[in-house]
Amino acid sequence: MEFDRRVQIWVDRLKDGHKETGFGSGYLVAPCLVLTAAHVLDDLDPDSKDGVRVGLPNVGEQQFSASLRWQRKDGVVDAALVEIREGSGWQVPQSLGDLLTRPPQRYGLLIGNRPHQVTATGFPRMQKDTKDGRRLDEQLSGSIAPGTGALAGRYEISGTDPAPGTGAAAGTRWAGMSGAAVLADDGFGGDLLCGVVRRDRRADGGTRLTATAAASLLADDVFRTLLTEHTGWEPVLEPVEPAVLLTPAAVDRNLRSPAALLRADAEAIAFHGRTTELADLQAWCENTPPAIQIRVLTGPGGQGKTRLARRLTDTLGRHGWATGHLGSDLTDDPALDGTAPDFTTLNTALPLLLVIDYAETRPRLLRRLLTHLHRSRHRVRVLLLARSDGQWRTGSLQATPAVRDLLEEAPLTPLTPLIPTTQPPKDRHDAFHQAAHDLARLLPLIPTVPAHDWTSLAATLRPPADLHEHRYDNVLTLQMTALTALLQHGPRPVDTAPGAPPERTLLKHEDRFWEASAQAPAHRLDLPAPTLGAAVAVAALCGAGTKDEALHVLTTLPGLPAHQIPSTAAWLASLYPPDGDRYWGSLQPDRIAEYHASHALTEDTITLPGLLGAAASGQQAQLITVLARAAIAHYNAGRPTDSDHVLHTLDNALDNASLAQQALEAATDALPSLSHITGPLALRLTTALVHAHQQHAAGNPDVHEPDLAASLS
Repeated sequence: MEFDRRVQIWVDRLKDGHKETGFGSGYLVAPCLVLTAAHVLDDLDPDSKDGVRVGLPNVGEQQFSASLRWQRKDGVVDAALVEIREGSGWQVPQSLGDLLTRPPQRYGLLIGNRPHQVTATGFPRMQKDTKDGRRLDEQLSGSIAPGTGALAGRYEISGTDPAPGTGAAAGTRWAGMSGAAVLADDGFGGDLLCGVVRRDRRADGGTRLTATAAASLLADDVFRTLLTEHTGWEPVLEPVEPAVLLTPAAVDRNLRSPAALLRADAEAIAFHGRTTELADLQAWCENTPPAIQIRVLTGPGGQGKTRLARRLTDTLGRHGWATGHLGSDLTDDPALDGTAPDFTTLNTALPLLLVIDYAETRPRLLRRLLTHLHRSRHRVRVLLLARSDGQWRTGSLQATPAVRDLLEEAPLTPLTPLIPTTQPPKDRHDAFHQAAHDLARLLPLIPTVPAHDWTSLAATLRPPADLHEHRYDNVLTLQMTALTALLQHGPRPVDTAPGAPPERTLLKHEDRFWEASAQAPAHRLDLPAPTLGAAVAVAALCGAGTKDEALHVLTTLPGLPAHQIPSTAAWLASLYPPDGDRYWGSLQPDRIAEYHASHALTEDTITLPGLLGAAASGQQAQLITVLARAAIAHYNAGRPTDSDHVLHTLDNALDNASLAQQALEAATDALPSLSHITGPLALRLTTALVHAHQQHAAGNPDVHEPDLAASLS
């Protein structure tokens, strides 16, 4: 809970001809927008000039004039939004000072059937100071049992902590608590706003307060529109209990470099189109038989799979579904502490939609998850996102027969271009201008980008003359071209060869971020630019779950002195922060990282055989997968020579590398099936895997012959 968002509300009331002052609690959900209970504003005096006033008790006693923007009071909802008026001297609390890079508030939905801990802080009558009459704060810790009050569409908060009396003969000690926000922990120290306090049920023992559920608020179009207008972020419901397993619906925009603007989860560019695809996916979720179903959405990197899936989960979340995206830090590799993810927190009677991105890179985790979800007696939909189909879906991998059948029978849907060449050229021109406009709004937030009137520049940009070509079928290519056009027409362009792909131009701008970060006082890395770029390529190729894994692969960099390896590892860890508890993240979006890694091979700044030798099994698998994807991307972009070079270099490195069996299995599973580009690589890895199983089966046939049979099938 952010204490600087708790507010007190005073209301001038006119009831039965008598004037009085009402009081309630509230919580800031935007810099100037307060969420409270609707009945706090009952009988508002229409003739009062400042009929609603708001105060921040931790700042002072000043009251700021406010106006009612939205109010709804019925059997399900008792809530209101109050806006603090301009010119009142209001100072925005520190926790709400940055709306461009951080979502102001996340919203939660309890999906299970077990009591869950929550907190609420307000200003009830029992905390009224007997000397000066001030309302002091009360933080209630309690629990919500989802099965209590559900038929009435509300939450009920039960608490057992002792509460002081009021000394009043009538009324409730909790008077004034109405409007307090009900918050649940997300497992990482953040808050999910689950509801707003309504009334005291005056329990015979302990405490029982009712609350309007956040789900009911976000289902209201006017409420949701007001929040979006005041914050720039569309509010989205997130399941509370499994929050540690899921990616936040709205993540902090880590806008430290230009490439960060193109991350799917940054949502820097407004979503548009995909009406047909959304309707099809929504019908699959809602109108097909309720038993668990799986669907696979495939497409090259940057085609828009993740943005489409996020739109789907956001939409269904407003219609009574529990939705979420499985966290990218959950992989086939076991956790550092050896514990498996607790999938029981996904148990729910609500319809459930779970999205799994990068499904081809974590097939074993996928099967463990499906084994659990298959037990559900309720509607479950699992949407898998992958570059392509392959062994990751059709292979047995020791799955149960039911899960194996689910995966093998799952329909595949290739995601077509957002704006195909068959549409009028104006559609791509409009998309280019929209991307440039949206990117220009956020460019000033990037520290390595010089100050400039980017919005005016965006209005004057002309789309490239070849925008009609097929390479712009990929929406990321179009958006990347808009970003590089802005940067190249700005005050600090970079030198690029004519016809250079946008990835190359963007990476030259990214170079400046690497150099500035390396020279910062926190790192003081006195390394040449090529060595910094090679280190970033190693992180993109291998990743690192632990510091030791990072140190091992960095020892293979020719231009990196041994005494600077630890500081370089730490620099990379801070450069692109990882998800979860992994040590390294990576340059994003993936397509940029893959291009950069493959370009490092061309420049010979990394030694691939040595890197494979120093890498752990998971790193070996990631390296092969990244380079295979890079080869496919080069080929699809009309650069077959670059594609051949990547595959030839990898093939030569594999001649002298000793790959762990786990790496062979993971890389083989992730490669696309029936691809003429990576077919020889897939054959080589499969052959090596068969040989490994043959050796194991010769020593212990009872244990290893099933694996051998599976590898031969």
